Amino acid sequence: MTVLEGELEAKRNSNVHILLVDDEPDFLVVMSRLLHKHGYMVSEASNGKRALEIARNEHPDAILLDVMMTDKNGWDVCRALKSNPDTRDLPIIMLTVMAEDESVKRSFKYAGADWHVTKPFDIDLLFFILQMASNRDGKPMLEKKIASLIKKNRKMKKVLEMINPKLIDRNYDFLAKKPKN
Repeated sequence: MTVLEGELEAKRNSNVHILLVDDEPDFLVVMSRLLHKHGYMVSEASNGKRALEIARNEHPDAILLDVMMTDKNGWDVCRALKSNPDTRDLPIIMLTVMAEDESVKRSFKYAGADWHVTKPFDIDLLFFILQMASNRDGKPMLEKKIASLIKKNRKMKKVLEMINPKLIDRNYDFLAKKPKN
């Protein structure tokens, strides 16, 4: 990234508020500095109870949330936020060393997290996810991309139907119209 690109990125992120939650003080310091360097405003919480308090009072644009904490695990914090009408729409990114399939499933199915990123993480990927999570122009960027891909795939389905309808049965069955009940 050039200096100019870095300055533009920092300016773009200057009004984006991130809540960073982790019980490891060194991680909080390093990650907070990195987020500040990229222009984000950062609030920090070193435990689940404090994270709930900050999220409810400050309504950050996105939350980076560790799973393993001393007082309350991140899954329970996430679940509490997602079950509260005032905080349910806050994008939550689980940021954890827990990479097992069951842990990832628990982040989504039990806790209701929006993303699950494992430590160590690719910093570019994390900032891309933060950009998607904190996008405030109405429809989130990820939803726009998905809608665009579905629209393109519907066009592809029509082309494939003309060429060979059997291709659709395997590769594009998710585009098939669902019967109405």
